[in-house]
Amino acid sequence: MKVAEAARLLGVTPTTIRIGLQKGVFPFGVAFKMDEHNKNYKYVIYPGKLKEYAGVFTEGEYQND
Repeated sequence: MKVAEAARLLGVTPTTIRIGLQKGVFPFGVAFKMDEHNKNYKYVIYPGKLKEYAGVFTEGEYQND
């Protein structure tokens, strides 16, 4: 899943997603550098964890109360 898609789902900016992943604030993905000299991050967002975090449920899923 792309950063922009995650941002749309949560109603925040892509920058918020990037910084949150870099700082380890969000539990639905990771940010990493390929090597320590690289200034650019790569982002991996796990769609299932993002949906759970956002409270989004698809057909056949439900929230336990």
